[in-house]
Amino acid sequence: RTLAKPARVFCYMEVIMNKEILEKREIIDSVDSKIFDLLLERLDAVNSIGFLKKQEGLPVLDQERENAIYAKIDARYSMVESAFLKPIYKTIITESKKVEEL
Repeated sequence: RTLAKPARVFCYMEVIMNKEILEKREIIDSVDSKIFDLLLERLDAVNSIGFLKKQEGLPVLDQERENAIYAKIDARYSMVESAFLKPIYKTIITESKKVEEL
């Protein structure tokens, strides 16, 4: 004979946690949508800057500007927040330079 599977015990905390996770994910989705829109707005500005730099014969790389951005992050945010933001921003800057070179 086979033994019946044990009945699943209802866990109230599991239901609450899942609801909280879903709510937090909704917040993340909303924030992500705003980030996407802002990145595309930034892309428009980058395209314009790239065009103007070509007209003026200026190089794409502006190390002083990049350093100022990182310094602004360091000044405005905690060490932990800066450690999170700077690699993301490094990627944004790298991709922005690629667009300026087009």
